[in-house]
Amino acid sequence: MAVGVRSAKLGFLAWLCFSTLGATLGAKVLVVPVDGSQWLSMKLLVKELIVRGHDVVLLEPETTALGKGLVGCRNEIYPVSYTKEELVNVLKQLQENVFIKLPKITDAYVNVQRLIDYTSIHVKGCENLLYNQEVMGRLRLEGFDVVLTDPFLPCGSILAETLSVPVVYFLRGLPCGLDEIGTQCPSPPSYVPRFYSGHSDTMTFPQRVKNMVMYGIESVSCRIMYASFDELASRYLEKDISYKDLVRHGAIWLLRYDFAFLFPKPMMPNMVLIGGINCAKPSPLSAAP
Repeated sequence: MAVGVRSAKLGFLAWLCFSTLGATLGAKVLVVPVDGSQWLSMKLLVKELIVRGHDVVLLEPETTALGKGLVGCRNEIYPVSYTKEELVNVLKQLQENVFIKLPKITDAYVNVQRLIDYTSIHVKGCENLLYNQEVMGRLRLEGFDVVLTDPFLPCGSILAETLSVPVVYFLRGLPCGLDEIGTQCPSPPSYVPRFYSGHSDTMTFPQRVKNMVMYGIESVSCRIMYASFDELASRYLEKDISYKDLVRHGAIWLLRYDFAFLFPKPMMPNMVLIGGINCAKPSPLSAAP
């Protein structure tokens, strides 16, 4: 109940920040993007925030695989301890099995290992930021109203908790259904197919059994995959907290999909479908002859 009340309050505050118009009433927004293709979609939202008069600060590492600079916002750059070659290499490995082709259940172990490699390098970069007293001091003095981030990586969530401001999540989805866990959204494995299964929302009994088994495998894999997130969050925040607990503090979840391409499933009030945000503006229909 306490978590639900807190989420409702933070959601209302975030809604006020994002719906305010005009330069004089604009909110201070800290944007913490994820390196890679996710930024291409988030950039559209950030541009609109700038147009509407919000004061946007873009927080980015000095080593990046995709340039993030935007006209109209301020950039806060922090040093990291990995090279661009290391970053590009783990991105390529991740894309091979996860994004270029549909993963199979037999690829699960390889994909988990590649996700661990990808997240490990970013956890290292997040440590470089959090323990950089100079950069963190400037961020605390800014007085941000909200943090906009992708929870695929932990830095934005930890920063929001550190700065005691609401966090708005912008994402396509999270491994192991962490987005459903974070929003406390019903997702019974007997009815909602797991990502690797290839099943639809209409499953036979053997498919439901397979889905339950895959759910158990995911639970074990995620403990391994998110171990570094849990350790960093509890160490830096100096309290016994897992990353799963931290993600539950999300005020608003902006989800880059819709039910035109995915099967319908339960939604919570703070989950907003924005599946068409990265589509080109359509041309008007021609007049009927």
